[in-house]
Amino acid sequence: MRFDLESIFIQWALLGPVFLFISLLIPCCLTLDFSAPPLIPNMPFLWAWNAPTEACTGKFDEPLDMSLFSLIGSPKKGITGQGVTIFYTDRLGYYPHIDKTDTSVHGGIPQLGSLQKHLEKARKDILFYIPVDNMGLAVIDWEDWRPTWERNWSPKTIYRKKSIELVQQQNLRLNETEATKIAKKEFETAGKKFMEETLKLAKSIRPNHFWGFYLFPDCYNHNYKKSHYTGVCPDIEKKRNDDLHWLWKESTALYPSIYLNSNLQSSSLAALFARHRVQEAIRVSKMINAKNPLPVFVYTRLVFTDLTLQFLSQVDLVNTIGETIALGASGMVIWGTLSLKSCLNLQDYMKITLNPYLINVTLAAKMCSQVLCKEKGVCIRKNWNSDDYLHLNPSNLAIQIGQNGKYIIHGKPTLEDLQHFSEKFHCSCYTDLNCEQKSDLDAIKTINHSTYTNLSHRTIVFSYFLLETFQLYFIER
Repeated sequence: MRFDLESIFIQWALLGPVFLFISLLIPCCLTLDFSAPPLIPNMPFLWAWNAPTEACTGKFDEPLDMSLFSLIGSPKKGITGQGVTIFYTDRLGYYPHIDKTDTSVHGGIPQLGSLQKHLEKARKDILFYIPVDNMGLAVIDWEDWRPTWERNWSPKTIYRKKSIELVQQQNLRLNETEATKIAKKEFETAGKKFMEETLKLAKSIRPNHFWGFYLFPDCYNHNYKKSHYTGVCPDIEKKRNDDLHWLWKESTALYPSIYLNSNLQSSSLAALFARHRVQEAIRVSKMINAKNPLPVFVYTRLVFTDLTLQFLSQVDLVNTIGETIALGASGMVIWGTLSLKSCLNLQDYMKITLNPYLINVTLAAKMCSQVLCKEKGVCIRKNWNSDDYLHLNPSNLAIQIGQNGKYIIHGKPTLEDLQHFSEKFHCSCYTDLNCEQKSDLDAIKTINHSTYTNLSHRTIVFSYFLLETFQLYFIER
């Protein structure tokens, strides 16, 4: 399923228009808030898939339905030319790090790495994995050390230890405090250089890709086992994110993560955990230029980090995916690993649980964007720390699986549903678009509706046109 209205042939089936006369205030962009424009026109939210579905190919009568996802890429080594490309430690240049056996690789610590050799190799790797510069996501996943000295806590303290030892070897007269001060500066300078220059090189070679580092920015709010957990990112960590302004300046996208541990299963704490992590990324995205923020693509998993065969429930999806959309991120990347056994489970899970929810939030986000923003922005919560979600009203609309695996959407949206959006959400305007405030609409509101009677889970068609008066069409294909 892909919401590309220009590429879908639409057969209109309009059932009995209902004319409603009402005065409805629909504000557009009442704040000076801005969001990154969508990667794909008319799609306020992007779905990307970054799991090895090739393991499932040819195993079933019906392949996994990936049509919801605009960009797809397997993390498996050696696969090239994908919509999502992830560069692990061994796939991009000569990344200095210390492996699990405490062996130094490519110098071990960044101070001892060869930046020139790294960039020469990185150029070849980028050209190999991205042979053509089509639009796509390019994610660098370097997790062995962090560029902020203080964040290299256990088990990453070895990078601080070896950095201090290097300084002491060069000057035996320095005490521990003096050596540590110098080591910190040298480590952070070298680490910054490796990350900064890698991004500059990548952008010069493949400028149409959205480059950034996985797990940046982070919130470090994993203390959910403590009582009275709020999910708040510690102030010190937000300050450290501020100090990474050089990284945000060179990035063209941000890739935070909201993977859930089973301790957060079906818990409201999961919403707090994800909410603050996404909101911190939104904050950082506006740090360099608030009027031209970076797009934020949030990494998520469909299983728990410690229970990799247990899928997230609908409640868990709301607490992760629902939070991300309501906060105004540009999209989500679903990551995972797959075995033959998990392929069968995934197929059922996508058909019964995941896809209906993705359809729900995508339609709601699209509807809200067109009503409140005239498709010139994205709907975000008026109160970001609330439990308001971009969902279809279950009292009026239901997504069901019909015969032969086809989805059927019963019901129709009402003006009350649209007013609910206007009360709980406001429009964050896309960069460089004239998103003017819309005053009272005293006109005929026409809602045309038809049930999706022939809608497969491979193709769902939704169109909403905002004219001088707005008309909502549910259509049949």
